[in-house]
Amino acid sequence: MRTHTVIVAALALAATACAPQIRRFPLVEPVWQDADRNDVPEEPSEYYSGLIGDAADQTFFYPLARVWTFPLADDAANVNALDEVPDSAWFENRIGQHDLSPEEAAHGACGDAPPLDPSKGPWLVTGAKPNGANPGFFVKAPDGQRYLLKFDGPKQPTRATGADVIGSKIYWLAGYYTPCNMVVYFPQEIIQVAEGAKAENEYGEKVPMEPHHIDKVLEKAYRLKNGLLRASASRFVPGRPIGPFTYQDTRADDPNDVIPHQDRRELRASQVLAAWINHFDSREQNTLDVWTKAEGRQFLLHYIIDWGDSLGGRWDVDGISRRLGRSYYMDFEHVLVDLLTLGIYPRVWNKLELNDYELFGYLDGDTFTASEWRGGYPNPAHDRMRPNDALWMVRILSRMTPAHIRAMVEEAKFPDSRHTEFIIQRLLERRQRILEEYLTQLAPLAEFTLARRTPGDSRQSLCWEDLALKHGVASKTITHYKLRMRGGEELDQELGWMQFWPDKDHPHRSCVALPIGHKRPSALAPADAPDDHPLRYGVLDIFIHQTKSVRPSSSVQIHFYDLGPGAGLPARGHPATA
Repeated sequence: MRTHTVIVAALALAATACAPQIRRFPLVEPVWQDADRNDVPEEPSEYYSGLIGDAADQTFFYPLARVWTFPLADDAANVNALDEVPDSAWFENRIGQHDLSPEEAAHGACGDAPPLDPSKGPWLVTGAKPNGANPGFFVKAPDGQRYLLKFDGPKQPTRATGADVIGSKIYWLAGYYTPCNMVVYFPQEIIQVAEGAKAENEYGEKVPMEPHHIDKVLEKAYRLKNGLLRASASRFVPGRPIGPFTYQDTRADDPNDVIPHQDRRELRASQVLAAWINHFDSREQNTLDVWTKAEGRQFLLHYIIDWGDSLGGRWDVDGISRRLGRSYYMDFEHVLVDLLTLGIYPRVWNKLELNDYELFGYLDGDTFTASEWRGGYPNPAHDRMRPNDALWMVRILSRMTPAHIRAMVEEAKFPDSRHTEFIIQRLLERRQRILEEYLTQLAPLAEFTLARRTPGDSRQSLCWEDLALKHGVASKTITHYKLRMRGGEELDQELGWMQFWPDKDHPHRSCVALPIGHKRPSALAPADAPDDHPLRYGVLDIFIHQTKSVRPSSSVQIHFYDLGPGAGLPARGHPATA
């Protein structure tokens, strides 16, 4: 059966009217698999990234090097015709395109593999890092699986380990590659030092491990009343780690790496997730490239790791703790404004108070604004995020239900259930703030589908979901849509238009019969025109009005080939989203 009308692209989003120049998409299926997991004959070299060096580079040298280049705010380079990100060595579509249960969200990267079980000890310590804010060590379980155990430290007990687990579940559910992180409680006696184990001293040197190294780590660990120790256990991922990836440029020794990292949508849009959980430490040192072998091929797989700073992390200096997530460590813009205004310019963070549970620092809800969020220091990919990148992540975030969020937070195993409930509610508050901001400033339509109105009917309905109405951030009585169909050589010939308000019985879900108006695009093409003839090409503009204004709040363009009257539309291809 031939298709009656074939949608080939659903392009988000213009804040106002569409641009006059329209790109025609080819009549082919959208790309859903990037070819970046091809076999690489030679293993790439290891890469080391230091915190101080990277901070200096991103704060000073990288911006200075680009000051005369006048970089354009280009669209992301790795999206398909449906404005979605294909699966790749960087990202795998999960909750954004598939229905995952809360149980799957809770398991995350761990899947169905058995958890680290202290009853099956001992755990052999093969290496230790006793220094730093979150000390820890490497252990090997009796089944041979290796883990990194990290502890909280005395300042905010249970927060860092819980945040590391929750962050890993959230990022995995969104689609990123993450390690399997879990919270474990265990008795101290199952910890044993393996033969030849090494520890890292205060100078970063490897020295033979001695009992005092173990004691130095465990003295900072959180203990329950019954004496059990608490830690986050991060399972080693398959393959050989070769260091972090960067958030800019490409890796010269990886032939699969051809898209500059700052132009990858998943890296740009990760800022939205980082803002949601206040992951201000979202820098390149918290990433990991892993030399992976699968299906007879070897290639790099790119992971994001370590969320221990999230959910209200604090520093020793209270003034800095208030600013985390709102200002860079060295924020020249804020410094300049404060100098020019003699410090009287109002700053939201000056009014922040510690949460009732001091454990979670200054993690706020009603004063949180995602678009103003900043990490510890500039991130090249985050700085390049455009509205359509952010909206793509907001669509993913909107599919994480309260049940998903609860299931993930409960994996933190906070010993006090009040802490669990606090984080669930705070994440829901911050998520709602993200939805309110982006779904009222950008196009909120998603889940586009085409279907026959009735069996045997050649007509079709185009249906979509209004996320702003679904999540209660726009008015059901004011919101309405204006549609315009265009065709012709320059796609400027108006073929029909209409206006309607959402159905009161299901306002967040709307459908409209196609074609719209007195003429369809195929009527402009010759009778024997091939399917991909330019005159069969049409564009449907959907203007979304969320306020009482002549100008729309946002708009979406649906691109399609009209193959003419036929036997209907058989279901094929991937559901379009915009």
